[in-house]
Amino acid sequence: MNIWLLSDYDPRKHLAFKSLLSRFSAAFPDTETEFQVKSRKSMWESLFAHLRDPKRNPLADIIEIPQNWTELFSRLGLLFDLSRRVEPLESKRYPGFILKELCRHDEARAFSAPWWIEAPALFYRTQALKGICQDPEKELASWEGFRATLDKLTSGGKRRNFRALSSPGSSGSVSVSDVLPRVWGRRGGLFSDDFNRATFTRDETAGGIEDWLELAVSGRIELFSPDRFENGPRPPEECAFIISSRKLAVRAGLKMLPYPGSAGSGFALVYNLAVSASSNDQDGAASFVSWAMEPQNMAAFTESFGVFPCLKSVFEQRLQEEREVDVYRRIFSAPELMPNIMVYPTAELLLERSLWNLSLKIARKEYTREDLNRELIMAQGEADYLLSLY
Repeated sequence: MNIWLLSDYDPRKHLAFKSLLSRFSAAFPDTETEFQVKSRKSMWESLFAHLRDPKRNPLADIIEIPQNWTELFSRLGLLFDLSRRVEPLESKRYPGFILKELCRHDEARAFSAPWWIEAPALFYRTQALKGICQDPEKELASWEGFRATLDKLTSGGKRRNFRALSSPGSSGSVSVSDVLPRVWGRRGGLFSDDFNRATFTRDETAGGIEDWLELAVSGRIELFSPDRFENGPRPPEECAFIISSRKLAVRAGLKMLPYPGSAGSGFALVYNLAVSASSNDQDGAASFVSWAMEPQNMAAFTESFGVFPCLKSVFEQRLQEEREVDVYRRIFSAPELMPNIMVYPTAELLLERSLWNLSLKIARKEYTREDLNRELIMAQGEADYLLSLY
């Protein structure tokens, strides 16, 4: 049985999955398993390569996908219906905000099983803010307050032994997962509420993207810097602020707040397990997904790399055990997820391409506001064309 797993900037995820597979092999010694790690881009390309030539480009039996890829690839006939094969799906034992997107179009069927979830939050070092931020919970609640505090940290030419801001997990350029929390905070989005037209250039959307790009333009975050590649996030003691979707080891002097400007709740990313419709062992693959969804297995896997389990009972238990339980309950009270509709994953790719182009211009110190306008107009035009095809 072959498994495709999405790559991750944190190597602990792959170590956790190896451990999960070892436990599965011990429980089911007659089932041979292997896994391959793929980036989001190579995963996307592999799925479409199978569509073009299934014999030469076979799919893995089990595939990890972002939840909002489910609708697209199930409509293309690549995914197997798990609704009667995985008990948590059959009984819908997931938080409501996860089920809302998973079952957007068809409550009777489910072509992937929610596995783990992450949500960006703001971590800050109390010592670094001494004398410049008297009430962090109040002053850092808004994006404007957060930016004002960043400016104070970097003003006056005073040499400090820490960086102002770190945002681990990016490929080096500004990415969709960087900008969308801020877009959501401004109540923007990539499509209109009825999904009839793209809204990349809407003030709320473009403004949210610009908010994050401005951090790069002003040097508050470094693009293509070493700590955004293989070295992982800097230790908390080296940064005044860290925006992280993963739980950090909150130790003395490091505290946590919701993402600035999120009004208490925010943005979350969900990752699912799916079974290939072309698998020669659909029963075995579905059995593995069902086993991975068992509470003890999901709990051990997600805890290993600082994310949350999607199974409702385990999710609630993990929340209750968190030191920052009140903050996490605010974050997960009503988080926004990427819509699980056919056109959305491609729209993300269009925006990702635009952000890459803009990141290169920023790194070369050639960026202007007109570059953003031009990129968003082109991406919106392509997204509108896609909508016309559906």
